Amino acid sequence: MLPGNDPPGWRSELPKLDKEPPVGYRRGWQIEERLQGLGVFVLGVIGLTVAYLIFSGVLPAGLPPPKAPPGVLVQVPLFSATSCIVPLIALMSVAMIVLGLRRAIDP
Repeated sequence: MLPGNDPPGWRSELPKLDKEPPVGYRRGWQIEERLQGLGVFVLGVIGLTVAYLIFSGVLPAGLPPPKAPPGVLVQVPLFSATSCIVPLIALMSVAMIVLGLRRAIDP
């Protein structure tokens, strides 16, 4: 027999199951979770803005390089730790923006 075609009283010795909501479900707007999502989104935007300002040269990327010794005409670019960390800051900021929006829209 198919499950929908059971006769009345089929397995009546079993107790009835209560309707339970999914795990983690709460009724209402869930304002706290949405505000947390907006906070993460704002932190991501701030981090991405700082990374852009460092990359574009508006904010300093560390100490200025030392002056070349007298008589040296060739200058070699110097890399700092900041130039290695800025792309990671940008990637993590984009991830925070995506996760924050996801949390704010659908907690």
